[in-house]
Amino acid sequence: MTADEADAVFQRIAEVTIEATAVAAQYEDQMNKIKTQAAAAREDFLKILRPLEAELEDYINARPERFQKPRMRRTEFGQYGLRSVTSLDIADEAAALASVKAQGIPALVVTERLDKKAIEKAISDGLTISGAEMRSGEIVKYVVKKELLDRVKGGK
Repeated sequence: MTADEADAVFQRIAEVTIEATAVAAQYEDQMNKIKTQAAAAREDFLKILRPLEAELEDYINARPERFQKPRMRRTEFGQYGLRSVTSLDIADEAAALASVKAQGIPALVVTERLDKKAIEKAISDGLTISGAEMRSGEIVKYVVKKELLDRVKGGK
């Protein structure tokens, strides 16, 4: 292959990449429009639902004796009524964290992850890390100009 032929292959790669980026941008725009429409439709339904929910809640709260046994009233559409619940509300996470630590309560979740820089250093210092290895060498690379891709995305 000559350099001119390689240039032609790269040009085709760039053209296909640009076309793929343009199509992806179109679909992204369509998805964003659909998400916006869905959010608006949901909000329209919530405007109807909120007063209805408040009305039912007022009824239940005004007549709790009607929801002792059974706690839930069953209908062909589902059920409604009272339910006993307990839930944790953490208003100040930093204060709760400090309190948990101070009392030694085993309520902390620790996430482990590998520090790649530390592993690279250990390997370069001569240590063997099972499941990890340093690779080096040359790879083939190409870059399509960002301006060309941004142009088909709509300048985003």
